[in-house]
Amino acid sequence: MPRMGYTLPLAGHALRDVEGDGRFHLAFDDTAESRLFLDGPFSLSAGGDAEEYVPPHPEWVRDVLLSLVGARVESARFDRHSNLRMRFAGERELFVPDGPFENWHYSNNEGTWLHGGVGRVA
Repeated sequence: MPRMGYTLPLAGHALRDVEGDGRFHLAFDDTAESRLFLDGPFSLSAGGDAEEYVPPHPEWVRDVLLSLVGARVESARFDRHSNLRMRFAGERELFVPDGPFENWHYSNNEGTWLHGGVGRVA
């Protein structure tokens, strides 16, 4: 398992909404208005059972992500190779692996922009 050495400032905040079609944007309830864009494959797990979702994401995958609305983020960490793991309350987890493209993007209104993929985070 990759060592997740870096954090996104989301711990303690809840997922507020899921927007987009095919390319989903997760919006959080923090004052910095954090957003996580999912552009590549990701998996969701609950209690150890994981389901992988590979783009192009059909609309029903948005409904799966909407099941996390209101859930508090316990941790949001990534490693230098761009693997991202977010743990939500209730033993649910979102994992976005590194890939040949930028699989995830994080931004907020304080000017922070991170791009994860192709073996690195920029």
